[in-house]
Amino acid sequence: MYFYPHFARDNYNQRTGEYIPTWQKIARAHRNIKISDTECNMNNFGQYSPAYPTTNEDWRFAMSELNPVGKSVLTVTASGDQPIAFAISGATKIDTFDTSYFARVIMDLKTSAIQTLDHGQYNQFVRELRDTKSVRDIRGYDKIATVCPKQTIVVARQMAGCKIFNAGTGTCSEYMPTDQEYNIAKQKITGPMNFIWSDLQNLCRELNQEYDIIYLSNIFEYFTSKKKISSVLHSLYPFIKNGGEIMLYTSWVQTGISESIDAAARACGWGETKSHNRKNAFMLTMTRTR
Repeated sequence: MYFYPHFARDNYNQRTGEYIPTWQKIARAHRNIKISDTECNMNNFGQYSPAYPTTNEDWRFAMSELNPVGKSVLTVTASGDQPIAFAISGATKIDTFDTSYFARVIMDLKTSAIQTLDHGQYNQFVRELRDTKSVRDIRGYDKIATVCPKQTIVVARQMAGCKIFNAGTGTCSEYMPTDQEYNIAKQKITGPMNFIWSDLQNLCRELNQEYDIIYLSNIFEYFTSKKKISSVLHSLYPFIKNGGEIMLYTSWVQTGISESIDAAARACGWGETKSHNRKNAFMLTMTRTR
């Protein structure tokens, strides 16, 4: 796919810079239509939806359970924090994917910031991302731009006036790297990470290798049926090594959603599921057994 700035800007309010999801556009254009009766995607995610400024997942818990040292990883890009977490935690190969192109932009900005800013400057930069309408106005951007991929710099300029890092409710400071973690990130991250622009259902068409870990965050939370979940897992089967793990779901608490995902995974017949729990985090994984 190619990035088209005019299409991307059409997804944002010209005055406020806020994102307008597809379902909201349809509702405004067709006042008498019942959105739930259409085939419209009812969530706020799309090819040009805003990225999250930070993760809201306890990535330290996830890394301790997955133990990615020396392993190959395919992870959702999201806020860029997930691939950075895998780098900090010792993964040797990290590929990323996301349905939104702006996940790539925020990841490139963060990995470039790690290479050029000190820890305090990095934290300040990330805190200012959510409400900015132009990253060029954020302190530290001039340094970041010296190593950031040119394509990302161009996209950031083309999207001036739009809040492309405005997903979620704000930044989660507790999941930003500590001094020690930041120093490790500086040693490990020396350039941009590979990005695949795809939603999860079509991801298999873009893959050509096996991974030790596939990290899906909480994407299945937005799937409406167990059948769709099982179908996606079957499509990823050729790309997970025997004995490798797919992280299916993570949240603050275990809910009925996790039980539904667990049932869909077990129905596949080629993996074993496992729940990982601690006080403020829950994670569900499936290990390929054949």
